[in-house]
Amino acid sequence: MDKNERDSIIEIWKTVVEVQQHFNDIEMKIRGFFIAIVVAIVAAQGFLLEKRLSFSLGSVTILYATFLPLVGVVVAYLFYFMDRYWYHRLLIGAVLHAGTIEKKYESELPELSLGAKISERSPVELKSWLARKVADLVVSHDEYKKNKILHSDAKIELFYKSIVLLFFLGFVFTILFVGVFVDKNSLFEFLALKVRTIVWPGV
Repeated sequence: MDKNERDSIIEIWKTVVEVQQHFNDIEMKIRGFFIAIVVAIVAAQGFLLEKRLSFSLGSVTILYATFLPLVGVVVAYLFYFMDRYWYHRLLIGAVLHAGTIEKKYESELPELSLGAKISERSPVELKSWLARKVADLVVSHDEYKKNKILHSDAKIELFYKSIVLLFFLGFVFTILFVGVFVDKNSLFEFLALKVRTIVWPGV
């Protein structure tokens, strides 16, 4: 390999790495924006709960704040789709192309091993019991199901779907305790009274 060919290969590899960095930066911005929206949704729900803004259906009063966690779920899935199935696919394509170049010229240009080293260090095994339980619940990626190791796709899934889970739990909590009222009783209190009436009708 002469110097001109060597320099050309290095320039091509550098360009591919720059493309990787570009898509990685986009993904980081998407996730940062998503976190800002999550915080805004939580703050908006707190504001609506404080203001007690609501509408009525007969004896049932429903606070508008009840629906904010569902908005969060929809937003999370939209960002998840854009991140994992849009820009991450483009990033993976750039990574694979860089890997092809590195593999082809590994004997002549062993310095071009950045992609291989990053891919080698990327997988993560969760040590925390709680983190493993959450991952088992929300991650469907095949590699994780087989060996319990988080690769990039599984990490994205864990990031977004754990927040989806929190929003869903927040939705259930809001419905039961602070968002839905029947005859001025929370839905939980109303259901508890119904159960008590059925189990102990004379009490």
